[in-house]
Amino acid sequence: MDTNYTINDIAKMANVSRGTVDRVIHGRGRVSKSAYDKVKNILDKIDYRPNLIAQSLKKGEITKIAAFIPDYHNDVFWKRPLNGIKNVKRDYSSLGVTIENFLFNPFDPNTFRDIGNKILEKKFKGVLLAPFFYRESLDFLKKCDDQYIPYITFNTFIEDANTVSHVGQDLKQSGRVAAELINKIACVDGRLLIIHINEDLADSIHMQKKETGFLKYFEEQNPQNIEVQVLRTNPSENIETVIVDLLNNDPKIKGIYVTTSKVFLVADILQKHHINKFLIGYDLIEENLKFLRTNTIDFLIFQNPELQTNLGISYLIDLLVFKKEIPKRKLLPIEIVTKENYKNFIE
Repeated sequence: MDTNYTINDIAKMANVSRGTVDRVIHGRGRVSKSAYDKVKNILDKIDYRPNLIAQSLKKGEITKIAAFIPDYHNDVFWKRPLNGIKNVKRDYSSLGVTIENFLFNPFDPNTFRDIGNKILEKKFKGVLLAPFFYRESLDFLKKCDDQYIPYITFNTFIEDANTVSHVGQDLKQSGRVAAELINKIACVDGRLLIIHINEDLADSIHMQKKETGFLKYFEEQNPQNIEVQVLRTNPSENIETVIVDLLNNDPKIKGIYVTTSKVFLVADILQKHHINKFLIGYDLIEENLKFLRTNTIDFLIFQNPELQTNLGISYLIDLLVFKKEIPKRKLLPIEIVTKENYKNFIE
């Protein structure tokens, strides 16, 4: 669509008056069938739509959107989603759309509840949410429903919520891809280890779904009868001691799957103790890339969090401002990053 077409341009192309074009576009006043058909044909040809943002500006309306995500100061993974929001904010800030970021501590559900209540008090037109804490997210989204505030989720899909759209990967499929890589490339003939780091698994749907997909793959395709062990750590534990003791006591563990971007913590332990295991995790944060370059991490699954938030905010703007239909669910491709191709994803 060429958004530079003006009503004068369309009038000249249809060989009608400017007033006729205005009446056809806005559905007001009388227009002959002949004139209507001429204008409509041109509008269809150029895929024209009125600038609804400009119209709302004339009325003094502002579309306020809240972006509710974890604070990257607590987990660096969440810095890239903020970049995606920043790009959309730059594109729309001069056109009557404001986006306000609300950051919560991903290790403290109380901050999620408190900040969520602040968002509800401010009466935003729409919300983009990373539903990090399952129970708290359901409660917040129920309150959004009660106030008729549309919301879009990203990163983790919550089936019990009335989200207008979700952007992210199929997390179960992501777990299956990790399992396939370990099974086919590492050629394991022993045990595998899934590690969940520093999160409450019962409240972390994203890790549950990845684990489910990983286990399901080996349940369906397990010619070597591979055993999978699950290790759940928490912030109070010394994970170095836990992991080293486990690997030393069980040398049959050949591959490790870390369900989050914190795979660098495991890589650091393996490198420090000269332990060689197939290792796969998530995302292109610099800490992970360092170990990918030294072959301590074999593969990273790229979740493209920047694109997730960019699309999520864009869909909210399409819904709230342009009154467009948006996809109920947008699944992004599961991309495999190696030492040889990682630059293609960050440049």
